[in-house]
Amino acid sequence: MVTEVPSVHAAVSGARMPQSASSGLILVVDTDPGVRWALEKGISLSGYQVRAVTNVSEAMQTARQESVQGVVLELLPEAGLTPEVISMLSETPNAPRVICVSADSAPQLVIECMRRGAADFLTKPFNLAELRAALSRALTPTRDRQLPRDPTERARPEAQGSLLIGISPAMQELRVTVERVAQTDLNCLLRGESGTGKDMVAREIHRLSRRKTKPFVKVNCTALPEQLLESELFGYEKGAFTGAITSKPGRFELANQGIIFLDEIGDMHPNLQAKLLQVIEHKEFTKLGGTRHLRVDVQIIAATNADLEKKTKEGGFRDDLYFRLNEVCIWVPLLAARKEDITLLAWHFIQKHGQNPANARFDVSEEEMATLTAYDWPGNVRELETTIKRWLALGKEAVSALRLGPRQVSKPAAVTLGSYRLAQPAVPQAPPAEQSESQQIRAALERHHWNRRKAADALGMSYRTLRRRIEKFGLDHQP
Repeated sequence: MVTEVPSVHAAVSGARMPQSASSGLILVVDTDPGVRWALEKGISLSGYQVRAVTNVSEAMQTARQESVQGVVLELLPEAGLTPEVISMLSETPNAPRVICVSADSAPQLVIECMRRGAADFLTKPFNLAELRAALSRALTPTRDRQLPRDPTERARPEAQGSLLIGISPAMQELRVTVERVAQTDLNCLLRGESGTGKDMVAREIHRLSRRKTKPFVKVNCTALPEQLLESELFGYEKGAFTGAITSKPGRFELANQGIIFLDEIGDMHPNLQAKLLQVIEHKEFTKLGGTRHLRVDVQIIAATNADLEKKTKEGGFRDDLYFRLNEVCIWVPLLAARKEDITLLAWHFIQKHGQNPANARFDVSEEEMATLTAYDWPGNVRELETTIKRWLALGKEAVSALRLGPRQVSKPAAVTLGSYRLAQPAVPQAPPAEQSESQQIRAALERHHWNRRKAADALGMSYRTLRRRIEKFGLDHQP
């Protein structure tokens, strides 16, 4: 369960004694006697009172009879240690905070635990420092958290420094998927609407991958015309064109042994698509004006908000390139689908952009935060960040008075942020990203004659995830 059992004392000897250590009991529930001993000793050295038990019956009896403050619960279905135990513990007199531990990091399991009220979820193997941090977060009373001291701490795994902020089920699932993809060298296609944070997902994959000490090189495929983009990607030799007075390495050469992130890949010119396909298939290319083949070891992450399936059918995007880039596909959720994260993100942006002393006392009222949460954010996370930056720069009162072209909506909200009013659409509609995802799933099912398992493999998602998507989009029956 833990990776540092031999060095338990070293891992916790410098820990500060928690102020709440004496106010309650920490219960460890695990069937392995060695693990129980290691956790009991390690946690107690951090200043907590600890008791270890082996099964649900003992855990419930202890929770009912004693002042249990927190529970470290090993999830072992064969021993009856399932997410249902979280709900059972929540009904005991003290309703202790539960930290789940499991070797299974499937998104469905993480989401189920969080829905039942788990305070945290640790994936094995982990070390005692991570467990101590999780206990500290779980047992700190909400009233003692003085925002904006660091309200995003619960949204980022502390010991891992995750770039992905959020506690919503959608973000839990995204983080688990990213962690799995980062352990491979598969090319990855990031899908989702503009502003959802595909750039951050790409950087998180790099941070967690074996290539993390090697370059991460980003290229925006819409920022340059075809000829300039080709020279930027592949470099050029001296004399390749007028003005080429020296040779220059391309982004692929600079990214060797690392990761190259091709943003807005759907807008790449067809001529360049052919050369990119050659790099993927043969791991080599030639510079403009050159004859020498250069070999590279590069993992490619591509991102787009375009409907690539439609582009391939219309001939605007090569289908062979699409399949080579789409070895794994990750859909980045809309901000409207993860409203639980809006408060955390808002505080994060206040901290990020509010370093000016004039903004040191900047705060957001409950009413203002409720307005932020109620809005659908068509510009997603990028729009939220822009709104916070505008608040910090101009002040909320000044921003509320601006009228620079409000949106066409039926029920404007009472508070105006920036150049438009925050409002809900009159009739909810499926976001374009979801429509595109539905089309992609249907196309995969049709290609594989509605064999769900083959379609799931082709889409780079689990069978369970595909089944949920089929139900969500109403694709239950073969037409």
